[in-house]
Formats: sequence, C-alpha cells, structure tokens
Amino acid sequence: MPLLEVSNLCKCHTAGKTLFRAEASLVLRPGQALGITGPSGCGKSTVLEMLALLSKPTNAGRFLLRLPDQNLDLAALWREAPQRLAAIRRRHLGFVHQGGGLYPFLSVRENIHLPLLLNGFEKTPDTNARVEELLDFLGLASVADKLPETLSYGERQRTAIARALVHQPNLVLADEPTSALDPETALAAMRLLVSGARERDSALVVVSHDHALLEKAGIPAVAMQPLAEKKSGEKCYSLVLPAPRSEAPTEKPAAVPALPRWNLPLLHWLALRDFRHERALSFCAVLAFAAALTPLMVLGGLRTGVIATLSQRLLNNPAALAVNPYSSRSYSEKDIAALQALPQVAFVVPQTRTLASTVQVTRPDRPPVSADVLPTATGDPLLERYTSVPPEDGAVITRELARSLPHVAVGQILPLTITRRVNGRPESVVYPMRLHGILPDAADWKAHIYVPSALLLDMERYRDGFAVPKRGWPGAEPSGEQRRYAGFRMYVASLEAVIPVRDELKRRGIDAYTFAREVETIQGLKSALTLVTLLVGGVTLAGMAFSLASLATANVRRKALFFAQGHLMGLSRRELLLLPLLQMGFTALLAASTSLLLYGCAAIILEFTAAPWLENGEHACQLPGAHIAALYAGAFALACLCGLASCRHLLTFRPEEVLRRDA
Repeated sequence: MPLLEVSNLCKCHTAGKTLFRAEASLVLRPGQALGITGPSGCGKSTVLEMLALLSKPTNAGRFLLRLPDQNLDLAALWREAPQRLAAIRRRHLGFVHQGGGLYPFLSVRENIHLPLLLNGFEKTPDTNARVEELLDFLGLASVADKLPETLSYGERQRTAIARALVHQPNLVLADEPTSALDPETALAAMRLLVSGARERDSALVVVSHDHALLEKAGIPAVAMQPLAEKKSGEKCYSLVLPAPRSEAPTEKPAAVPALPRWNLPLLHWLALRDFRHERALSFCAVLAFAAALTPLMVLGGLRTGVIATLSQRLLNNPAALAVNPYSSRSYSEKDIAALQALPQVAFVVPQTRTLASTVQVTRPDRPPVSADVLPTATGDPLLERYTSVPPEDGAVITRELARSLPHVAVGQILPLTITRRVNGRPESVVYPMRLHGILPDAADWKAHIYVPSALLLDMERYRDGFAVPKRGWPGAEPSGEQRRYAGFRMYVASLEAVIPVRDELKRRGIDAYTFAREVETIQGLKSALTLVTLLVGGVTLAGMAFSLASLATANVRRKALFFAQGHLMGLSRRELLLLPLLQMGFTALLAASTSLLLYGCAAIILEFTAAPWLENGEHACQLPGAHIAALYAGAFALACLCGLASCRHLLTFRPEEVLRRDA
C-alpha cells in the first residue's frame, strides 16, 4: 500500500510573472527511502517544503497521505482547512533541518522527548524507554543532559535525527542534514538516519547535493530535471519517480484531522524554560518594568494613606458629619420629611426651639443643675457610635453633665423638673428618667440631655401651657394647628456628602454650619495626588509600553528559527502566538512582585519619617489589597498588550523562508 502519492505537485515563484516553477510526481511506500539531488536553485528544498506541509502548492493533481485507518487529501486540506495541517505535521511527519533546529534552552533528552509531549504522551516509563533507546542507538547517552550549545555539529545533527524519529512518524523529511559535517561524520549520520527510519517503517525523503553520499548510505537518488521553458524567462524543474506496477489500492474515504489540542502545560513549560535560559535579558526587562511601576505604587500608597488618615481624623470628630442650621425660619413636618428624603442624609430629627429646651436635674443635698435637652430618635449616628438610642423613658447625658451629678451611674433614675408660667404663676412637673448612657467629651462637651423626640415634644407642649394627658401633665386643651419647628439635628452619610448637602440646603434658603471647608481641603489634596499619579504614571507607562513592545517584537524576530521549528513540529499558529504572550506574562508578574517589594521598602521609610505626626493605627503610605490585586492585573494586561505587537509579526512570518534563511 503506498504511503504518499503525489502527482503534478507544483510550486511557482512569481514577481509579476512566473519566474520559477518546481514540479514533483512520486509514490512512496512505508520503509522506502528516496534522495532528491540536483544543482543549487533547482527547487529541491521547495519540493521538500511542499511535502512537509510548510509551503502551499500552487496546484496539485494528487497529494494524498495514506494511513492504515484513513486517507488524508492534503491538497484539499490546503484549499479548505489549512489550519488543520498542524495536526498532521505533529503526528505523522518528522523533519531534520540542516542546522539542527534544536531548542537551545532544552537539553538533548528534552529536545528528543518534545515530539512525544506534543502528541499528548506523558513522561512514562514507556516513553522514557523509547527516548533512552534512541540515545543509545545514536550514541548520545553521554551528552543526554547537556544543552545544544555545548555539543559538536555531529552530536547536534544526531539529536535532530532522534527527535525526528522518536514519535514514530509515517514520513521523515531531511533537508541537507549533513551539509555542515565532515565526510566521515556525514556518512555515519546519514546511515543512522536511514536505519532509524527503516526500523520504524517510516518513509524517508532526503534532500542533498551530495549524490555520492546518498549512494554510500544506500539511498536511491532522483535528480531534479530541467524542463523546456513553458514561457519566456520561466525556469522549470521536475522530479518524477514512477510508481512500480501494482494493483490499485482500495480507496478509503478521505478524513479531516481534528485541530491540534491546546496543550497549555507544555506551552507554559516551553515559555518558562526559554525565559530562564535568557535570564540576563529577562532580568533587565523585569527591572525596567518594576522601575516604572514602583513610583506609581508609592504615589498610590501616599494618596491612600494620607487621605485615609486625614479623613479618619475628621470622622473621629462627631461634628464632622453634622449639619447645624442657623437660619431664622421655621420648618413644618413636610419640610423635615423633604430633608429626610435627600439621598446623602443619614439622620434628621426636628428641634422644637432655636435654643435647646432647658430642664432642672435634681441633686441630693445640693441645688439642681440646669441642662439643655436635645431630641434623638432611632438611627441617631452620634448616640449609636458611643452607646445607643435610649428607650421612651430613658435618657443619655454628656460627660460634662455627669461631672455635676455625684455618683451618677447608668441605670440610675434622674428626676427632671420641667417648669412653666401660667397666668403669671410658676408651675412645674417632675419626670423621672432612667440613665441609659453617658457620652464622652469627644462626642459632646456641653451639659446636654438626649431624650426621645416624642418626650421633648411633650415637654414643649407643657411649657406652652397645654395638657399632656398621657403623661398626666395638666393644662389647656391642645390646639389643632400644625406643629412648626425652629430647627433640626442632621447628619450626612459620609464626608463626601457634606458639600452636596450644604449646597442643597443653600439652594433651599437654609444656612448651616458644616465641615465643608475641611472636606474641600482633603478632596483638593486627593485630586492633586491623583493628578500627579496620572501624569507620572501616564508618561512612565507609555515609555515602558513602547519599550516592552519593542523588546517583544525584537525577541520574536531574533527567535524566528525557534518559532519556525515549532511550526514544523506541529505547533499551530495560535499556540505559537501564545508563547511570547506567556513570556510577557512572566515579565509582568515578576515585575509587579519586584515593585511590591520596592514599595514596601519605600513605605517603611515614609512611615518612619512621618512617625511624629501619626497616631496609633494611622499610616502615611498604605495600599489596600484591592489596589495590589489591580496592580498585578494591570501589569499583566499591559504586558499582554505589548506582546500583541510581536504577535502581529508572527501572523505574517513564513516558516519555510525562515528555515531556508537560517540554514
């Protein structure tokens, strides 16, 4: 059964018109060897490139690879699904390049093992034994763990032969495999290639200008023959190997191979080994990238640390979120509800008088002490921060008032005396309140009592001469007029809400005391640090991106043979594109880690310098975990974008031209 059937396989090189034409017709069977000879420029390598599925034929009468279980119509695949040819090269072809084409970052053993890994064979005792067998067969056992750069030319070519044979391909192709060797070494290498292919029942095609060497190695040779010019100026060469007379093989349906599977662990391993092999260049790229990232991290840490410290100091001041109106006007229930509806407002409770209501707190064996009463309600941020909102019969007092009450304690009953004058006669009632909590001086430094808003409203009704039946306070019947308030207690939800609420109240004709000036100072500082970060970061990262993109493109061009050899061994175009992206990813992750280490050193110095004005728990330079995660993600994204510049070159490069140029 023929393995390879080719008829009228043709490749034309043109420059406006056809200048060169190479044709081939041949039949090869398993285990058969064929040498192709001819003068330089006659198209030997062109024919081999077509057989290796590197170069697309201009046309083909028949281009069929027959396997035991399927037929592969290679001409149809070139027309309809060229991306699937990588799977055929990977599994069914082996190639020996005249320069060896070994990966410089892999040892001899690893170079030989690579085709097995590409075809999905893990490192098992069976695959290891197959590699060791070839190492012994080709006399490479003593250099198995050395890198190609330490080998002689003969050892490199024997390694390339072993790599081409290890996965037992159906067809082995060799392009001038002994051109750089002395005659004796060349003959030994050629005989090893022939015997190795024959033992594995692989067909062998060797291109060589040395007809005598092919004859000594026992390889039948066919020369490329010049044909008469078909057109003016067109050079034509043909290779014809007539098929022996035999019965026609039984046709099997043509099969379409699957796309090569992604082998991410293998690609990651190759990229990492190459990255480590060129560690000097990799180290320089990492340091350059880290030098661009570190200033951004320090500026970001200062922005977060300083702003957070100043903001926290404001938040530690309970008055920072308070809005205290001083306009001479009254407010209805509807006005208070409208203020409560503002999205930035966290708490509003109405006050009954412009000045706080005053009560007398009875003291044993001493005159009573006066205190102002303020309203509170559920959700009061001031009380909830230090204690909690008192129940209906409870009260919270300040530390200043507590100092005037000897032996006062939470849970104790405080008799509050509420006074009024009716028809010129003084009246009063005593209302017992249970002490619910005591506010520290940091919360309120005046003598105040905080009681539920409903109780304060009842106190005001009593003072106005009206009765409060539910509390047993006598007086006139209350009128049905709508209640008006002289002011309110308000707290906003955050420091960022202070300025918008102040402006909204101003628009409604309400003047109020706020900490807007302090907040504006912090926001101005934050904006300034943000602007500096953006300016420094923009210029630095733009230059760094250009440098990384240039480095990635230069690496791809410098390693053109590396990518061409990978293409020849069956790596698909998308897998080749992933290799430089992975290496740029390694650069980004190491650079981000290095910059994080440098930032840590800078942060320690800044913390030490700012220690005199920092309080416990405060930091001058601090990056949250989310910012560090964003640093890694941003560095990785930038590196991948720069790596895409090299991918553009990979999308257009022609592996066959690279292999011929770097031979």
